[in-house]
Amino acid sequence: MTKNIYLLTLLILLNINELRAQVEVWEIQGDGIFSPYLNETVTTNQNVVTVVGDDFFFMQTPTYRSDNSPMTSDGIKVVWNNTPTVEVGNLISLTGVVREQFQRTQFDKGDGLTITIDSAEVALPLPVILTNFFPSGTTPNLPDLEKVEGMLVQFPQAITTAPTNQYGETPIKIGTIRSFREAGIISPAPSGLPEWDGNPEVFEIKLNALGLADELLAGGMNISATGVIDYDFGDYILLPTEYEITSDAPFRAVNDPTPTEATIGSINCFVLSNLESEYAIRRQKVAAYIVDMMKAPDIVAVQEVRSLAVLQDLANLINENHPEINYTPYLISNGTGGSFVINVGYLVKNTVSDVQVTQLGADEQFSFGGKLHYRPPLLLEAIFNSTPPKSIKVLNLHLKSLNGITGGNATAVRTRRHEQALSVAQMVEANIDENLVVVGDFNAFQFSDGYVDVVNQIAGTTSLGAEYSVQNIVSTPLTNLSESLLLGERYSYVYQGNAQILDHCLVTDFQGLTISSLQYVRANADYSEDFTNQISPLYHTSDHDGFVLFLEVGSELSTSSNEVFQNIFSVKYPNPFLQNNTITFNLKEKDVIHFSITNQVGEVVFEKNFGKIAEGEYIETIPLSLPTGVYFLNIKGEKNNFTGKIIYQK
Repeated sequence: MTKNIYLLTLLILLNINELRAQVEVWEIQGDGIFSPYLNETVTTNQNVVTVVGDDFFFMQTPTYRSDNSPMTSDGIKVVWNNTPTVEVGNLISLTGVVREQFQRTQFDKGDGLTITIDSAEVALPLPVILTNFFPSGTTPNLPDLEKVEGMLVQFPQAITTAPTNQYGETPIKIGTIRSFREAGIISPAPSGLPEWDGNPEVFEIKLNALGLADELLAGGMNISATGVIDYDFGDYILLPTEYEITSDAPFRAVNDPTPTEATIGSINCFVLSNLESEYAIRRQKVAAYIVDMMKAPDIVAVQEVRSLAVLQDLANLINENHPEINYTPYLISNGTGGSFVINVGYLVKNTVSDVQVTQLGADEQFSFGGKLHYRPPLLLEAIFNSTPPKSIKVLNLHLKSLNGITGGNATAVRTRRHEQALSVAQMVEANIDENLVVVGDFNAFQFSDGYVDVVNQIAGTTSLGAEYSVQNIVSTPLTNLSESLLLGERYSYVYQGNAQILDHCLVTDFQGLTISSLQYVRANADYSEDFTNQISPLYHTSDHDGFVLFLEVGSELSTSSNEVFQNIFSVKYPNPFLQNNTITFNLKEKDVIHFSITNQVGEVVFEKNFGKIAEGEYIETIPLSLPTGVYFLNIKGEKNNFTGKIIYQK
């Protein structure tokens, strides 16, 4: 009797297992990341082959047998070790072992897979339509695309969010608005710190995965497609059966400045070095980018240039090809050697006078030891040759990158980024009453990354919070001009499919200058690195987009330099300048001289007409008690002219 009961129980269990093994695809997929049948042998009958690749195919439950659940997929991948023996439209039955590969549920031929073709051709299931709301921009417990993994999908409109990578994959997002990096630590973030969901709505497309024509796509292009959703190496990816590119890539220079606008540009030159094999091409390409795309700004702040010699080469090439442009290079080396050397510097046109360049923070020490700044900030002080002249200061930055912000060296990386931001904030505060522009590659977003809030620390603006708290250093907050741009324009770099700003332009409250606009060039970040060493087109001259700040100065800029007159006209005065200090000027031939001091908005605060005077030395005492600040000394004659900056201190 006991034996019979045992045999009956065994028979029942075998029957249960046999029933369980004959399942639908949506049962195999289940409502979680991994299959409830993982590593079990199952049979699934009469499913439709939807796509066939070189060594794989996908099959899907016919529409009439679908469970119609939004949580379970009707499709699954079958991996073959050679060309599959099935065709699109076949109705097949399959027995095999359920596996998971890179979070993708699949069958493998190596597991003793058996396939029977039940019908040669049946109708394909209708594709699932992807929309602005599916896949969602929020993080669900089960990713939306997991729910359609292996299924046919279709979308009438998506936008590429980054250029095609080295594997032929291009990130895309449904709709017309691309994805952007947002504030915070990628989920999950520690309690109390801002959190970013990582933009789960972004997935990839591989145009030639099923034998269609391949194209090297740029970011910001529109595309429509039909295909099947796969998963590989941490990302959901569409393998298209058809696609159409419906727009061109963004490629745009900045506007031409008006006759009364002065311009300041910034560009990361992508390790421009005379040691690289493609130096001649790279130099030509960077020169063309500055002239043709940035429209040859009066002041160009550059990052990632090896040496002053390289910057001089760049200036010479521009000046030779464009005689109307006259750039002088300025660069102070960071003192490091080796093959990989990157510095910050300036190209300055002859529309700018009295140029002084100072390296700041070079001797500051990092709390972990050694120098704090690998690439010390470079301060340029100068005068735009307008009427009246306008003073300007530019602080050029290239701060510690985000590399290592997580991982074994994270504490040192985060601390360095924080201490550099504090250091630069002190530099800003020391120049807060000047016409100061802070530009460059900040290697930081306009908002907190959750660990360190570099930009808001430097700008003295409100933070969303960070592991390293923002300190109150900058007394008058700077304006971040990128915040004035349309949302779709707020990027200078693209990383892991998400556009972001790393290159910023912060300004103090200006005197005598009016901001016209800030404009980013569109030619670099949206394009593949494959173009870097091609002289034409001007795609991907760098991995960063450059920008230009346009300033209204009220008159055309002169290319006359004060030094032209030094052989016949010399001027001496102390700087800083105090009440009752004297100004000495020396005429080497008679002239009609008019003498004035103006503030930064052009108001005359001291004036004297000497009339026609003979050659010789003249000393003028200035008794004025003026507010501390920047003023301009203007000595004009029929044959002689001089403009100089006066820093007045009470």
